[in-house]
Amino acid sequence: MDGLKRIILDNNLMFNDRIFMMEKRKAKEIKQRFFMAKELRLSISLIVIWSLLAGIIFTYLTKELGARIEHGVFSFIVVFLGYVIIVVVLALFFTHRFIGPFERLKMEMRLILGGNYHRRLSVRNSDDLYVMSFVLEVNKMLDEFERKSFDKEGFRKSIDSELLHVMALIEKEHVSKDKLREALLSFHEKMEALLKKKQ
Repeated sequence: MDGLKRIILDNNLMFNDRIFMMEKRKAKEIKQRFFMAKELRLSISLIVIWSLLAGIIFTYLTKELGARIEHGVFSFIVVFLGYVIIVVVLALFFTHRFIGPFERLKMEMRLILGGNYHRRLSVRNSDDLYVMSFVLEVNKMLDEFERKSFDKEGFRKSIDSELLHVMALIEKEHVSKDKLREALLSFHEKMEALLKKKQ
C-alpha cells in the first residue's frame, strides 16, 4: 500500500508541477503580449496626450474668442485654420521624431555594408525612445556579427605558410606518408584553432 501511495503522491506532484509550469508560461505570454514594446506605447501615448492638450487649449481659445467676436464665416475660417495648424505642427513634430532618424540610419547602414564593419548606428537625444531601443538592438546584432565574421585576409595569411608547406611535401617525390599525414594534421589543427577563435 505504501508503494501505491508513493506512486499516487509522485504522480500528483508531477501533475501539480506541470500545471504550475503551464500557468507560469501563460502568465509570461500575457505579460509579453501586454508589455511588449513599452517604448512604442509611450511614444504613441505622448502623441495622444499632446494632441488632446492642443485640442483642449485651442477649443478653450476658440470658445473665448467666439464670445468676443461675431459668429460667421470669419470665425469659422479662423477656427478651421487653427485646427489645421495644430494638426500640421503635431504631424511634423512626431514624424520628425519617428521617421527622421530612419533616413540617417539607412545612410549609416549603407556605410556599414560598404565595408566599414566597425561603425555602429548612432542615436540622437531627440530621437524617439522606440527608435533608440531599435538602434541598441541593431548595434548588439552588429557586434555579434562582427565577432563571428570571417576575416578572409587574416585567415589566408595565417594558413598560407602551412598550406605552402603541405604543397611542397606533396611535390617532393620521396616523402613518407607519415610526414605527409603529419603536415596535413598540423594544417587541419591550425584551421580548427582559427575557426574556434572566431566563435
